[in-house]
Amino acid sequence: MVAEWARRLTPEPFRDFLPYTSLSALKVIHTADVIKRALKIAQHYGSDAARLRAAQDLAASLSTSGLGIQVARSPLAPLDVTALSAETRAAIGSRVLDLYFHQLQGNGPWFLDLRPRHLAWHDAQRSLSFFPSGLWYQPEPDFRRRVQSLYEGFYRQDRPALAAGIELYSWNSHPRAGFSQRIEGLLREHFGLSDAPEIRFSIDQFRSTFDRIFRETADSRAKLHPDLTFLGVGLVGLYLTLEQLDVPLNARRAFEASAPLRDGPKAA
Repeated sequence: MVAEWARRLTPEPFRDFLPYTSLSALKVIHTADVIKRALKIAQHYGSDAARLRAAQDLAASLSTSGLGIQVARSPLAPLDVTALSAETRAAIGSRVLDLYFHQLQGNGPWFLDLRPRHLAWHDAQRSLSFFPSGLWYQPEPDFRRRVQSLYEGFYRQDRPALAAGIELYSWNSHPRAGFSQRIEGLLREHFGLSDAPEIRFSIDQFRSTFDRIFRETADSRAKLHPDLTFLGVGLVGLYLTLEQLDVPLNARRAFEASAPLRDGPKAA
């Protein structure tokens, strides 16, 4: 019953991602804010003119990045990795991570659908093509900075940055004492930080980890920043693609390649 309610409540462009989302998330979102923002995204979802303008912004930033990623003008045949070597699959995975972090570190819109259907690999050029779908949005500057800070906190062992990022998990709420420390521990499990710099991406592990995060958030009477819902959509597509590649990948390397050195997080 709850699953059917969630499906009916969710705007059509997001319904493909519901099977990968824990129903526990429904207890920890600012529902009205999330629905309002989702409907705004859905309004331009069918507008090719709006998509094209946003895609041109991404293409312009990628053209100067040196990442070997091009923006396709028309839909692509879904990425098929079945006949590719492990070395090639690792190269594709690195490019996909570069695309994710490039969007995160930039100032433009975030294209959320990073599933294989929107990607193609050109082996001779060792380059990736990405077709940006209509599922995109422009994150608020403070939210973008805090997500950047979250990654900086984990990858650079930056405690002030980490604290600024973790505040996204108790947005406009007053959780029980010790919540930030408990969420940090769960996020460390998600990031998989260890002596091994490379990890294999698993959508089941992603779903399991965030189910525990949502349960802890609900138990602690906290609420998530509304934009975390849309970041989660992007992560689902990212994980589906990287899991299909079935090779260990270095996400920290991709983050560092995209991230400028900062004096510290700029919290609002």
